Amino acid sequence: MSNLTNQDDSNVLKPPYDSVKQIHTTELGRFQIRGPIAPEILCQYQLSDGLNCFRPSKRQHEALIELAKQEDGLIFAATLATKIISYVTFQKPEFPWWIKRCFPKLLELGSMETDLSWRNLGLGKTILDTIFLNSSFNFFDNFIVIAVHTVHSWDLKTSCLDPWSYRNIMLKMFKQYNFVPWETEDPEVREHPCNILLARVGTNICSEEIKHFSNCCLGVNS
Repeated sequence: MSNLTNQDDSNVLKPPYDSVKQIHTTELGRFQIRGPIAPEILCQYQLSDGLNCFRPSKRQHEALIELAKQEDGLIFAATLATKIISYVTFQKPEFPWWIKRCFPKLLELGSMETDLSWRNLGLGKTILDTIFLNSSFNFFDNFIVIAVHTVHSWDLKTSCLDPWSYRNIMLKMFKQYNFVPWETEDPEVREHPCNILLARVGTNICSEEIKHFSNCCLGVNS
């Protein structure tokens, strides 16, 4: 079913900005969960200094703005006043294996980060709850969403967990949102036994698309 990779993706449109917008109250303040956030709105926020897992927070802020400008770039965030404390991003896959096997109904959960000082509030989980467990927001039901988890991207030092324990936490957390492990020949996943490819198959994905995705995982389609 290689014709899937050549389909016109003009029907793959972003949901309206701020399709998700709600208040989440904690003992440390009232956070706004919102997204996808328009790039011009992102410019009005600051990234919390603790959001520096991937690059310094100022540069990461710039990267998020650029991602939000892309046709398929989606940013969901937890904000406190004018600061972003936690965020989750989606885009077309960026891992080499998936770039050449991408098809219109495939998206990647690219990055998920919460300021270390605020992690005990569960803001990342709250964002995912709002995206995937929200009956009024069904955008991702039209996609297969992958999440590639690799040991080198995990915060093992701060968490004081070994790779297998961290892996189990990832599996348990994402299972709530119907992400399940998929066998793959992706060399980046196979380079360490703890690495995992998770995928969430939307309810509107047909069996032909699932078969195509499975073949992509195993390297049959390229």
